Amino acid sequence: MSTQSAQEYYAAHRRRVHEYAARLVSASPRPGHVLRFTTVDGARLQPFPTQAPLASVRATVRSARRRHTVHEYDTTDRSGAALRIVYVRCAPDTWSGGEDVIDVYVISPQALAAL
Repeated sequence: MSTQSAQEYYAAHRRRVHEYAARLVSASPRPGHVLRFTTVDGARLQPFPTQAPLASVRATVRSARRRHTVHEYDTTDRSGAALRIVYVRCAPDTWSGGEDVIDVYVISPQALAAL
């Protein structure tokens, strides 16, 4: 992949993640929890986000940095509250159920304050 096409890909991806997170802020998680979205081969694993404890997400992201592609974006929701989006693209051949597995974590302002 050329540098320009990679930059275009990540710019488009960042826009999609930001728009997606802005729509989902209304589905606020319990205190100390993070919204998690998983896609496998381009299809959502579940039609709605799951909630994961912040402590386990922190450990998961820390260990994912060794083998997988991890991107973090600081952005805002529609009301201007801070959000952190963590995008984890699993390395090929990691999962037996699919080749392209992506986890997106949306960390709310309440969870950000706990960091």
